[in-house]
Amino acid sequence: MVTLLQLNRHLDDNHQNLVEEEQDEVKTWFEKQMTKAKKFQPLAVLNQKLKGLDVFESNDAPTPPPQSLPTSGVASPEPPPIRREPDEEVSRAHWQRASGYRDACSDPTCGRQLVGGSQLALGQTSTAVNCRSCGKIFCEEHTMYQMKLSRQARHDPVRGFWCRVCETCYKSREGYNDHHGLERSHFDEFAKTRRARVDKAYMEVSRLEKRLTKLTQLLANPPQDENAASGSFWPLSGGAKAQRKALEQSIITWEEDARVSHCPFCQQEFSNYTFRRHHCRMCGRVVCGDPRTSCSTEIGLNVAAGTNKSEKSASQISVDVRMCKDCNHTLFSKADFDREMAHRPADQRAYENLAQFERGIRLLLPRFQKLLVALQDPEKPPTPQQLTDASKVRRRLMDAFNQFDNAAKRIRDLPTESPTQKRLQQQVYNQAFNFLSLHMLPLRSLPKILKHAVPGGKANGRPNGGGALAAIKYNDIDSGSIISSSSAVSALETEEKELRERLIILEEQKFMVSEMVANATKHRRFDEVSSLAQNVEDLNQEIDQINGQLGSLDFEGAYQRDRQLASPAPG
Repeated sequence: MVTLLQLNRHLDDNHQNLVEEEQDEVKTWFEKQMTKAKKFQPLAVLNQKLKGLDVFESNDAPTPPPQSLPTSGVASPEPPPIRREPDEEVSRAHWQRASGYRDACSDPTCGRQLVGGSQLALGQTSTAVNCRSCGKIFCEEHTMYQMKLSRQARHDPVRGFWCRVCETCYKSREGYNDHHGLERSHFDEFAKTRRARVDKAYMEVSRLEKRLTKLTQLLANPPQDENAASGSFWPLSGGAKAQRKALEQSIITWEEDARVSHCPFCQQEFSNYTFRRHHCRMCGRVVCGDPRTSCSTEIGLNVAAGTNKSEKSASQISVDVRMCKDCNHTLFSKADFDREMAHRPADQRAYENLAQFERGIRLLLPRFQKLLVALQDPEKPPTPQQLTDASKVRRRLMDAFNQFDNAAKRIRDLPTESPTQKRLQQQVYNQAFNFLSLHMLPLRSLPKILKHAVPGGKANGRPNGGGALAAIKYNDIDSGSIISSSSAVSALETEEKELRERLIILEEQKFMVSEMVANATKHRRFDEVSSLAQNVEDLNQEIDQINGQLGSLDFEGAYQRDRQLASPAPG
């Protein structure tokens, strides 16, 4: 039986038919057990300790717990721990002094009136408590926090004392909002290890460079006493090889051939005639000269010959130096890496050109938009300078768009065997096509304005509505200033040429979008098909509109006016 409910059920089921004497005996035994459990020594000590425990310290001095008199037969409980004065642990010099009934809680959301500890017995419940960290006065509800403070009332989580603080000090302490836990930076150790390895590598490179420089200078400018009899660089004799070998061995001591039976890189066995031994001129090791494994290769270097230090007058001599693959990598790997980084592939250069054209277009578009706003004013007719500027900016934009389109096609048609690279080039071209479709729409507005815009919003009685361009070309007939209508014919021809160029671009875009629709339909990407079909419809509308503008160009009327102006006036 573990619980009282089980005990009661046991008593009711098994002992209900007992006589009254036996029932009293059972009850007496149960009461004795309860009394014994209450007098259990550890429980009594625990109750005594809990009675004197105060979790949150107050401003008043701590009151010692009441001393219980020792009873006979029962051991006296252990005395509770003695609490020291707060002044001995944390300073109170910065505390705000209480002024009585006028004090209020410093928490901005509370503002409760506070009283001192002496007035608590009068029925007041809000006691003034000073925060041990900042020293301000709060109510008990807003000082239910504890953290470790030093003797100077500063946060010290290692050697501090637990003190009562306000919510602001508790939440603004260092590390409260740190949700990453303990962090330890290994960068210093890594940097120290890396610096040691880098310094060692730099030292090795410097040592090999000095050896190579000294060796090339000896080979290009041999001592005078050894080559005084010969007028050439190396005479074709057996002694010349011995002299060169002696110069090379003066740089580094060569490893003996008899001690090495296999190549240290490819592990091929050397022989006397078919598979010879070679020595690295930089480290002196014995290596093979197999071109398949490239364990050692001869590096051709151009060295200035002669003692003259002038670079212009010094002659260049080609010198071959055999190096193993380790020395070759140590000497030239950094230079090879820099050269590879400086080399830009064709697709990167094409993309940089495309980005440059795009930046130029984005710089011209705001200026063109401002000119369009000035030309669209129905009350104020555009000036000839505005029309000229708009035509120039539009021509520059058309050239920039053509260059942008050619650069995008160049990226699309670059040869590649990688399907990933092919998809990347196609995506770049699709993005360029979207850019063209979006930003070439304002270019249609200028021919329409030049043809249909009317100064003052009226036709002024001129044929064909008296457009802005016609008004500028003809000026005012009533003022007596008449200009030949050949300028009007030239303006119409210029406008027709621009419309034709725009029509060609739209036709190309329609063809490409139709191919994209067919490709998307083939791969069952129906969401792309719907959006692309809408683009085809928009392109068809633009093409029809341009065809309408081409059909409305009145070349016949311009020629008739030209003949009328050219014919002599009657009698």
